[in-house]
Amino acid sequence: MTTLYIMKCNKKPYHKVGVANNVDHRRYDIETSIQQEYGTDHRLRILHTIEIPSKYDAYTIEHQIQYYLTKLGYQKRWQGMGNFKSNGGSEWFMVKGGLPKIKKYLALGFKYFKSNPAPMPKSWERKRDGSIYKRPDFIKGKSHS
Repeated sequence: MTTLYIMKCNKKPYHKVGVANNVDHRRYDIETSIQQEYGTDHRLRILHTIEIPSKYDAYTIEHQIQYYLTKLGYQKRWQGMGNFKSNGGSEWFMVKGGLPKIKKYLALGFKYFKSNPAPMPKSWERKRDGSIYKRPDFIKGKSHS
């Protein structure tokens, strides 16, 4: 079972939309990386979770939701300015209306992920387990364009 989640930091107006096999562990990892850079007063709270039986579907729905939010200009890259890169920097969104509005995009993601899937960037690939990753530039024989 894979969990789709929404998290929020107490010090930033951003929400994070992501998926994890263990959402509590993921929250801890992200919170730790944020605290290393911004201080221990930065805390994350899990606001909403949905269990999805298929890992493939979970990652597809996550991408669908993030695609909608990015296309609407809600994405706020919060990638650490130092060496801390595990906070899911591109998965943070500032949406006026907060959680209730984000939940509407979750519903759209679930509704359309099969019938009208968001386009996958050419540099992204799926692993055998269904997860999605950005292919490194150095992989031979695989061009991004």
